[in-house]
Amino acid sequence: MDKDFEMLIKEAKKISCKKELTKYATIGQVGSALLTKDGNIYTGVSMEAKCNLGNCGEHAAIAEMLKNNESEIDKIVAYSAKGQIYAPCGRLEN
Repeated sequence: MDKDFEMLIKEAKKISCKKELTKYATIGQVGSALLTKDGNIYTGVSMEAKCNLGNCGEHAAIAEMLKNNESEIDKIVAYSAKGQIYAPCGRLEN
């Protein structure tokens, strides 16, 4: 496996652990890490709410990248709190 992907998986794994915020919302079901063309790493976690609002971990990582005035992704990984690597965007039917 590519060493950049191994590094991204390690970063995504660190933050992917499902946590209940309230009885209506959880975060961290999916952690994501991305590497930009400039060599920076950004991470994000998913958010799920019972009212169908939420976002993917990849979306959160991309938002962090954009917030830092970067826009070119080299590699991106989505890692499930269940220990699986997902293909972005990672939206799954339950």
